[in-house]
Amino acid sequence: MARFLSKLALAGLVLLTGVLPLHAADQVTLTWTAGGAGGGWYSMAGGIATVINQASPDIVIKVIPGGGLQNPALVAEKSAEIGWGLPFMNAAAYKGIAPFERPLTELRALAGGMSMNFFHLYVGAELPVDDMDQLFARDKFRLALSQAGSSEAWVFEQILAAYGTNFKAMSDKGFHFARGNYAFQSNQFKDKNADGVFTFLALPGAAVTEASVGRDLKLVHFSDKALKYLDQFGITAGEIPLGTYPKAANTATVRTAKSGSVITVHKDMPEDLAYRITKIFNENLDKVHQIHASLAPYEVKDGPTGCGVPLHPGAERYYREAGVLK
Repeated sequence: MARFLSKLALAGLVLLTGVLPLHAADQVTLTWTAGGAGGGWYSMAGGIATVINQASPDIVIKVIPGGGLQNPALVAEKSAEIGWGLPFMNAAAYKGIAPFERPLTELRALAGGMSMNFFHLYVGAELPVDDMDQLFARDKFRLALSQAGSSEAWVFEQILAAYGTNFKAMSDKGFHFARGNYAFQSNQFKDKNADGVFTFLALPGAAVTEASVGRDLKLVHFSDKALKYLDQFGITAGEIPLGTYPKAANTATVRTAKSGSVITVHKDMPEDLAYRITKIFNENLDKVHQIHASLAPYEVKDGPTGCGVPLHPGAERYYREAGVLK
């Protein structure tokens, strides 16, 4: 790995000094652990990888499925060179707070403060459920959500804790939890094998749009109880504007919770490589903004914010040169 990264760092120096492009044999591949296939993180990572490769053909980034909960560990153990991260999960990982068994102090950030992701809780439009209080008052309910170990499942567990319960108690009560990726969730809903779905996506979430095409749905409001409890984890209140999902049966803005996205790497990534990736990302925002609607508000000044872990020295160097950091 050290020799591999050294070659890449050297390749970066060659490109920056204006020498002719590298031969194919000098190209290297980095792995980016993103989110579930079909989700916003997965498609955005692919788009950003293309932007980076177009600017520097020697850097090839392969995107693989991941999630907010497992990505910090994958990057820390060098199973992936790049990973999407959530500020609250990054901070918990860096400090070694549950569910992480040890402090993952190897984590660093290249850019944060982008692509706010919103928690979506939606149900069949025919059900008399408009908010979380009504949902949890039910005796039976079939809910589709991501696999155990995902950030969505972790957050839903915290919501249950806010109501003084947990997955086992709800299952004993009569709730059924179907677990799978975004495509699985929307299909379970459309096929009426699930009464509702809990998921975490940037706006607009393709999986939610897909679900709304196959079956009438409505988004459920988060309760004050849940939002107050989630605030301790840095998960803040948010809104899904009316019209985000044209086929949804809602007639007003929906209250929910949100958190941003962070591009994370290992502290051992060569400084020049981290600098190059950060520079390419931030100096091609005309292309980045077109990848996904949630990336459109991002500006260079947002890069050092909302990371949950320290900036990589290479990224810090770029933001100082850009005048964002002093």
